[in-house]
Amino acid sequence: MKDVISVIVPVYNVSAYLPECLDSILSQDYEKLEVLLIDDGSTDDSGAICDAYAQRDGRIRVIHQKNGGAAAAKNAGLRAATGEYLSFADSDDFLEPNVYGYMLSLLRNYDVDAAVFAFRDVYRNRQEEKIFQPGRQVLTGKEYLVRFTCDWSAALLWNKLYKRALFRDIFFEEGHKIDDEYFTYQGVMNAAKVVCDPRVVYNYRQRASSVMQSPAARAQIAVDRIDFMAKRREKVLERFPELRR
Repeated sequence: MKDVISVIVPVYNVSAYLPECLDSILSQDYEKLEVLLIDDGSTDDSGAICDAYAQRDGRIRVIHQKNGGAAAAKNAGLRAATGEYLSFADSDDFLEPNVYGYMLSLLRNYDVDAAVFAFRDVYRNRQEEKIFQPGRQVLTGKEYLVRFTCDWSAALLWNKLYKRALFRDIFFEEGHKIDDEYFTYQGVMNAAKVVCDPRVVYNYRQRASSVMQSPAARAQIAVDRIDFMAKRREKVLERFPELRR
C-alpha cells in the first residue's frame, strides 16, 4: 500500500512492557500505519493484550502462531506486510514521540532507500544515547556496509526505516539467538543510498530478566556471531569484492 509504513512487532511474554510499546507506535504523528503484532505462542497475557488493542485500532493486525522464536515471528510479519515502507520494533521497547513522520520525510527528501537514526539504551536507573554520527550524512549502500568494520550500527534492525522492496525475497534465518545480523545487511546491499541522522528515535530496553541474558543464551550468541560474520563476509564479497580489505 502506497505511503503506508508496515510496523512488525514480534511478541512473546512481554505483558508488562507491551502496552507502552504499542502506545508509542499508535500515538505517532504519522498515521498511515499497518501494525503487525506476531504473538509467538505467548503463555502470559501478551496475546490478549494484542487482541484488545486490535479491537480499538483498525490499523492493527494480530497473528497468533505456535512459538518458533523471534526470527519466525518476524518472518510471519514480513509475509503479511503490505506497506510501501517497513519498520520493526521489539515488544519490550518503545519509540520516541513523533518520529515516523520525521523518518519518512528524510527518506523521501533525500530520495534514499533507507534512513538510519540514533537510539537510546534504557536501563533501570540510567539511560545512554547511542549516536554514531554527529550530523546528517548520505551514503551509498556500499559505503554504509563499511560501518560493519567499525561499529554495529549497520546490523541494528529497529533504528531504521526502509523501503520494503529492499527485502523482497529476503527473510530472517531462523534457529539463532540473534537474527538481525543475518538479515539487515542483505537489504542494505540492495540500497542505492542511505541517509544517516543523529536524532534519537528508539528506546532499547536493557532487561536483566531477558532470556537473552542467560548463560546458555550468551554462549549461543557467541557461536551465532562467528557464524553470521562468516556468512556476511561471503555474501558481501560476492556483491562487492572490492570491500575485501
